Amino acid sequence: MSTDPQAADPNQVGYSLANVGELLTACLDASEGRSVLEVGAFKGELTALLLEWAKGSGASVAAIEPLPPEDLLAVSEAHPELELIEDTSTGPLSTREMPDAIVIDGDHNYFTLSGELRTIAARSAPAGLPLLMFHDVNWPHARRDSYYAPERVPADERQPLAENTGLAPGEPGTVADGLPFEYVAQREGGPRNGVLTAIEDFIAQHDGLRLVQVPAFFGFGVLWREDAPYDSALSELLRPFDGNPVLGRLEANRVAHLVTGHARTKRLLEAEATVHRQEELLRSMIASRAFAIAEKLSTLRRRGGEPAFSRKRVEEVLRDGDSA
Repeated sequence: MSTDPQAADPNQVGYSLANVGELLTACLDASEGRSVLEVGAFKGELTALLLEWAKGSGASVAAIEPLPPEDLLAVSEAHPELELIEDTSTGPLSTREMPDAIVIDGDHNYFTLSGELRTIAARSAPAGLPLLMFHDVNWPHARRDSYYAPERVPADERQPLAENTGLAPGEPGTVADGLPFEYVAQREGGPRNGVLTAIEDFIAQHDGLRLVQVPAFFGFGVLWREDAPYDSALSELLRPFDGNPVLGRLEANRVAHLVTGHARTKRLLEAEATVHRQEELLRSMIASRAFAIAEKLSTLRRRGGEPAFSRKRVEEVLRDGDSA
C-alpha cells in the first residue's frame, strides 16, 4: 500500500478505515470482488486506497458522500474512473445495482445503519448479500449512536442527545475532557443504540451470516454469507485477527492515550488563552494614565526608591512571555 493512511491525520487519531487498508483489500481479493461501493468517504483516504487496489483488479469504485470535503474532491478530480455520488446513502442504495462489496462508514447510528442494511438485504435478494465491511464496531460507536445531522433522524428514533461533549472508555455517560463529539447519545448501551448493536440485530433477523470483528482503529467488521463461494478463503484470512486479544489490548492502550492527549491539549489551550487575556489586560493597564499615576505614587511612598510596580517591569515580563 503506497498511500499513507495517516498523511491527512497529523494527530494520528486513526479515524480512517485506510488504517486497516492492507486487510480490507485482502478481503476484496479473497472475495474476488469487481465492484465496490464506499458509503461515507469523508476526506477520501480509503477511497484513494481502493482506487489504487482497483488498478490491479480491474474493479470499479464508487463513493457516497453528501458534502464532499476538498480532499475528496481532489481525489475525484485526479481519478476520473471514480464515481463520486454526492448524496446520502438512502437514494443510491435504493436505486443502483448492488455491487460485489460495500464498505459502510457513514452516519454512525442505529437508525441509519439499520436502514442501510435493510435496503441492501431487500435489493440483494435472491442472490444474497454482497460482502459487507464496516468501520467503528468497537468503542466509541459500537454501543453509542452519534449523528452528523440529527435532523435527518426522526425524533422518536434518536437517542437522547448530548452536544459538544466528550467520551472516554469505561464512562457510559459523557465527560468534559474526552474525545470530542458534536452530537452523540447521552448514554452508552441499551437497545437500538450503536453500530455493533445494529449489525447484531440485523444478523439475528437473517440466517447463515458470519461476522468477524478486528479490534483495531475503532474496530473493523466484516460480514458475509456462510454459503458465499469465498467463505473458506475469507475465514482463513481473518481467523488470526477475529477478536484477537493482543490487538484488543493495543487498541485499548491507543484509545486511552488519545483521550489523555486530548485532555492535556485542551488544558494547555485553555491555559494559553488565560495567559493571553492576562497579557492583554497588563498591556491596557500600563498604557493607561491611571497606571502612570499609581506608579508615581508608589515611588513617592518608597521615598524615591524602586516602585512596588512599574511600567518597565511589566514590559519586561511581557517580553519574556513573547519570547517563551
